[in-house]
Amino acid sequence: MTSTIDCFSVRQLSPFVGNIQIVQADYCRAMSSDGIHWQIQASCETHQQVWNISEDEYIPRRYVLYGSWDQNNGFSSLPLDPMLDVPSLTHIENTLINTLQHKTIKLPFPHRDRYECWLIDTLTGKPLAITNSATHEYMIPHMPNKPWQAIPQQQSFGSLAGKLTAEDVHDLESCINQSTSISEWFYRHDDNSGSSLSDKTRTLSGNNFPELLINQALLPDTLQSAVTNYIHWQSPRLLSLHSLSSKTRHQLELAAQSYALETSKRLNIYPVQLDPGIYNKIMVELKIRGH
Repeated sequence: MTSTIDCFSVRQLSPFVGNIQIVQADYCRAMSSDGIHWQIQASCETHQQVWNISEDEYIPRRYVLYGSWDQNNGFSSLPLDPMLDVPSLTHIENTLINTLQHKTIKLPFPHRDRYECWLIDTLTGKPLAITNSATHEYMIPHMPNKPWQAIPQQQSFGSLAGKLTAEDVHDLESCINQSTSISEWFYRHDDNSGSSLSDKTRTLSGNNFPELLINQALLPDTLQSAVTNYIHWQSPRLLSLHSLSSKTRHQLELAAQSYALETSKRLNIYPVQLDPGIYNKIMVELKIRGH
């Protein structure tokens, strides 16, 4: 079986937890949040497809966990239901594993999720916070509407570092979700402008879409400290974004020094490292701490 290999990245939303690197082949894919440890997934048909009981023209195949791979330990498979119509191990090895062994040095992969869902500020009509993204328009009707989340639901408030507090998280989520009544999908162009999918006459210039995925200028003065703390805490993840200005990236690099372990996990997928000295300090700190 021959297979076309596609390498790209997408943002994981909402909440934003970083860029996911993806190697896509026929009926299988490899995914990684750090560019080192890869989850191997295989696609199989859903029950609706098997029994032909749905009238929906697009029913995505279901991905199941097939195994894992990294450069040091190689491939490790997991037991699977023998009834699943997954590709053979030979196909996995010839496509995904072969690609990972030869192309990971070109990380990060270019971002592909140009379709973006934004919560729209009721007062200004401007994008306030991003909640979802997609690589193709046909996927959008099958994606759930999401409220904006600051942190993963399973993350304990005790794990928050720096100045970010549970109160900050609660206040931000409440304000953003209460300040918006609709969400709107946009297609982002090369110049960062966005064309609305629901209103073909509506195109917003790039400066209407905040670099850091949340429009701090639209939040009340009482939340400026909270959002600043939040962006500071998010710095290791935000550094994985591709279209940051040099000024913004430098500010995030300075903040990331406070989160050495989280930053070190993502060094392989940062598009740019403006100040290598900062990252060298981070690695020295981790070595001293025994990581």
